[in-house]
Amino acid sequence: MKFLLRHCADLNLPYAFAVKLSFISSPLIFGRAMMILSEEDYDVVGAAGFVYGTGPNAYEDRHICQVEVAYLRPEYRRTTLFMQGLMTILGEIKAGSPDVEMIQFWVAEAQTVEERLFSKFLALPGSKRLIVNGLACHQILFRELEDYCRRFEERFRMARGYSEFEV
Repeated sequence: MKFLLRHCADLNLPYAFAVKLSFISSPLIFGRAMMILSEEDYDVVGAAGFVYGTGPNAYEDRHICQVEVAYLRPEYRRTTLFMQGLMTILGEIKAGSPDVEMIQFWVAEAQTVEERLFSKFLALPGSKRLIVNGLACHQILFRELEDYCRRFEERFRMARGYSEFEV
């Protein structure tokens, strides 16, 4: 919580602070949260959290997993660390609820810096982007995102000659 509150302005959440606080804290209350640590000094460099279900459906639609918050300090935003975090969070989602079919997250409609990443997600079969009141809801089929991560992992291992996924 302290890490995300320190970086609250960098989260680009277009809400009043009270609403931001609910997105930051709800994974701790209703779902799961994850800290990402630097291997060099074990400093917290990122955090993510998700809940099963969505607020409008009273969290009964547990086939949807909503990522409530995800942040990685800019100097650590490189592909391998991001993908390791994504694979870890997918493993946690599946372990907590094997019935999840869809991953969903919301961003401000005009997130140009992240558009390259979002376009990769949107290129996956069954993915969609919905615009609601100036926000973009990205929906990605869980199995497609898992397959995308596996393909990345395999390419990484082959390019580096690793027998296991290590960085």
